[in-house]
Amino acid sequence: MEKSVDVLDLKNNKITVYLEGFPIAFGNALRRLVLSDVPTMAIDYVYFYDNDTSVYDEIIAHRLGLLVLKSDDAIHKYNLPEKCAGKDETDTSCYVQVVLEKELSDESSSGIYVKASDLKFSDENIKPAYPDTPIVYLAPGQRIHLVAYARLGRGREHGKWSPASTSILQYTTMVDVKGSEANEECIKCVSYYKEVEEALKSKENKTIEYKTNINTSGLRYCEDSACKNVIKVRYDSNKLLLTVESNGSLEPQQIILEASKSLDRRVEALLEKIEKGE
Repeated sequence: MEKSVDVLDLKNNKITVYLEGFPIAFGNALRRLVLSDVPTMAIDYVYFYDNDTSVYDEIIAHRLGLLVLKSDDAIHKYNLPEKCAGKDETDTSCYVQVVLEKELSDESSSGIYVKASDLKFSDENIKPAYPDTPIVYLAPGQRIHLVAYARLGRGREHGKWSPASTSILQYTTMVDVKGSEANEECIKCVSYYKEVEEALKSKENKTIEYKTNINTSGLRYCEDSACKNVIKVRYDSNKLLLTVESNGSLEPQQIILEASKSLDRRVEALLEKIEKGE
């Protein structure tokens, strides 16, 4: 079978890719690498100098670590974590400095929420994907001052470095239709699935391929009840749908590209070890 790849849907932070002729293991490897091996930038160290707020240092540090940072430029500019092992925060090829300093006088009429947009990054290309994310409430007379450091990491190390909120692999749904044997009860049963309904109404005998993430529970119900011997629902393991939703750190197409590169590197490393007899 010939192999083909097609982007079926790309909008907002979500992409769906159609893979034909690839083994399930290949698609599942991509799905897993999307979550665990694509590097992104996240805050890893926080040093507090002042914190008069009602929230403990550890909780604020945890919130900072979970902020989603735009990483499209960072993955090409900064060293990967394996190259930064043992390096301290002063190494600018590994770390980005993040400063937060905010204070309210006692005369202030009300408090404010300190947000992700208040963070100052040493690299202007690194910024919060969601600048309105609240970090801590600052009441009149309170002050917070901290210095943090962000670095590249991978999801297998901690979830804060995973670039995707979801990564799903599904089989393509195939529906074999015998329109010549359709009856009104069957047509009514599948009315939610317009392509199937139209084929039944026109008395067509055909196979309908759904290249979308549809819920097939209704079709399977009709197959076992009103549409026995009229429709048959099956799933083609040679035609896969990979859906990735980015959390905002990377563009969804970039995530799949980086996951593909990671898979390629792993295969090359394995072949090299086999050739050397290791």
